[in-house]
Parts: sequence; C-alpha cells; structure tokens
Amino acid sequence: MFQVKEGDSIILASESTRRVDILRTLGISFSIIPPKINETQKKDESPKNYVSRVSFEKAQSVGVHFPDKWVVAADTVIVYKNRIMGKPKDEMDAFKMLKRLSGKWHKVITGFCILNISKDIVYRDVVETKVYLREMDDREIIKYINTSEPLGKAGSYAVQGRGGYMVKEIKGSYSNVVGLPICELAEALLSLGVLS
Repeated sequence: MFQVKEGDSIILASESTRRVDILRTLGISFSIIPPKINETQKKDESPKNYVSRVSFEKAQSVGVHFPDKWVVAADTVIVYKNRIMGKPKDEMDAFKMLKRLSGKWHKVITGFCILNISKDIVYRDVVETKVYLREMDDREIIKYINTSEPLGKAGSYAVQGRGGYMVKEIKGSYSNVVGLPICELAEALLSLGVLS
C-alpha cells in the first residue's frame, strides 16, 4: 500500500505485538528494537504530558544508536478521572479496576513520536479516545479475570481480545485503544515525507 522512501528505513521502538500488528497494516517494512527507559510517572505530570514524554524517550533511547533511521515509538495509558490506570498488580487489583470502569466512560490516551536524529526531526502527537464499558456484575468481572487476559493489560482489559465484549461504545480511534493510532501516525509519516 505505502512505501518507505528510498534510502530511508523505519524502526519501531516497541516490545508490543499489538503495535507491530497495527503498523504492519500500512504494508511497509520496518525493524523492531525494544526501548530501554524508566517509565515512572513524574510527580504532578498529566496523563497527556506523561505519554508524550515517554514516547519521546522511547524513540530517543533507540534513535541514539541509529541516528539516520526514522524511529517510531508510542505509549498508551488508560485514564479515569484524570488518573492513569496501569497494569494490575494481581487479580484483586484487576477486579477493582474493572469494577471502577464498569458502566462508565474513560479515556485511552496514546502519545507517539517520530524521530530522526540526523535530520534533526522530532514529531510528537497525543491522541485521545473515549471508551464506555458496559455495566458488569461481580460474577462477570471474576469470570473475565479467570481468563488471565486482564493481568498484562493497562486498565485490566483488552479491546482486541476477550475484553472486547465489554466495550459498548468508542468515540475516536479504535486502533488508539489497541495501542497505536494508525490514521494519525500514517498522516504524520506522509507529511514528513517518510512514506509515499
């Protein structure tokens, strides 16, 4: 579908198989190199500032080793009442998160960064999607937790997995909820002249 401009190449700075799968939908070739950074949220850092900073630091941690490559990185968080909900520590934590989100709207916010150090280009964007989870009783939440799917997921659910049945409504980008807002990323790569 798209092509990376001749002489250029893209690295996805990620360990996420979901991000790899989403980026592959563009039909382009790219390398995958996991970043190594500290992802701790800073005191009084807003969710938007957090994902913007972390995605930039991920891109930078890989980009310093490959200054002439285009490095793409992203970071996604679930936000409820302006607080980030990370991955659950255990099953009880997952239960509390899902109970909190049941029958309510929350936000999924992804920051992404496109970096090319040799060209001195840094492109950053933040994409927000609103998600409504249907109301669930305790028994239903426990059944879902027993699948083990929630344990490795921010907010304790996976929209692209078994948890998809809970998602009643989405306002905004679906791929953003999965972990990479592909429309906005493609537009950015095209505007930067990386893709043709």
